Amino acid sequence: MTDENSDFAQTSPSPLASMTIARVLGIDIRMHFSVVVIFALISTSLAASIFPQWHPEWGTAQNWVAAVSAAILFFISLLTHEMAHSVVARRCGIEISAITLFIFGGVAEMKGEPKSPRDEFLIAGAGPLASFVLALLFGILVSLMVGDPQSLLNEEDSLNMADLSVLATICMWLSSINFMLAVFNLLPGFPMDGGRLFRAAIWWRTGNLMQATQMAAQVGSGFGWVFIGIGAIQLFSGNTVNGLWLILIGWFIRRLALTSVASMMLDQALRGFDVRAIMRTRFDKVPANTSTKQFIDDYLLRSTQQLWPVHADDRDIGYVTAHSFGGEDSGLKEATDNLDQHMHPLDQAHSINPDLSAKEAFERLAMYPFPLPVVEDGQVIGIITHADIIRWFAFHKIAT
Repeated sequence: MTDENSDFAQTSPSPLASMTIARVLGIDIRMHFSVVVIFALISTSLAASIFPQWHPEWGTAQNWVAAVSAAILFFISLLTHEMAHSVVARRCGIEISAITLFIFGGVAEMKGEPKSPRDEFLIAGAGPLASFVLALLFGILVSLMVGDPQSLLNEEDSLNMADLSVLATICMWLSSINFMLAVFNLLPGFPMDGGRLFRAAIWWRTGNLMQATQMAAQVGSGFGWVFIGIGAIQLFSGNTVNGLWLILIGWFIRRLALTSVASMMLDQALRGFDVRAIMRTRFDKVPANTSTKQFIDDYLLRSTQQLWPVHADDRDIGYVTAHSFGGEDSGLKEATDNLDQHMHPLDQAHSINPDLSAKEAFERLAMYPFPLPVVEDGQVIGIITHADIIRWFAFHKIAT
């Protein structure tokens, strides 16, 4: 779930910039570092602007306590939105590995696409429905705490927020923000939830998922341009913060719309292929007793190869990459130790199985800035990088 607030696409923030904070229903809950930014913005906006307008009698400490509490509950609401997508996706047979909260909301990482328009419709609709339910529940809580909702209206029939308690004020804000979250996500711009519902309808009508995705992505890209245009108008009108924010949201929506189509094309091109069909099979190996200085002089500086299997007694015992030395060539060239002091082991965490699907390999290699060895029966039979798969996809597309 990756639009400004939610989407269940496979595009997501880098897991390397996230940390796991909990595990719910077998799903890892991750927090991207950018959450700190949006949390600070929401808290500051509530404490310095919104709550002081509603409650002039509140002190600074009271404003901040209420603001931070509301911001925390807002992210719990976002998580509930994503969990709704994830639970329905699981019931439709799609694995959800993690949910990552980040600056634009959240993303549930799906292992595959919905199998039918019905599944797409149900999964996409679950998030906004959850947000609408939360908006209703928080509204009911406000009514229960106030007793007589009519008492909040002044002579002009506008809300008299000053009569609300701290808890009622927080619930009032959460009710409105969850309602806006649901409405925003129902805009028919892919990959927002409304765009997913739109894609489900086109898919059901045409029977072609790729065509439906391309059409929905075009609409999503159009919505991105609309946000950018509105943001530019506000920017030149003097509303700098809102203008920049809308431009950023528009750019993000356009980027996700385009990458979602590219991701699906890649998925279809890689389907049916495994690592064995894509890996590099021509490479040099290095003896374990090679000195670090000799390796740098004779291999690292004289070849474009980025990974070298290390062997001893006619068997592979590990590997080294250019990253193994941290770029400190000047100091290491004078080193007296052997290469095996710098190598990685050939275990499951540091290698790839040749029978792994190309798509799974692509997703795994996206987390590494260096190649990985392809290992079978304890021997390195190939080398593969993220760029290799991209290059293979490009040539395969041209050839077909």
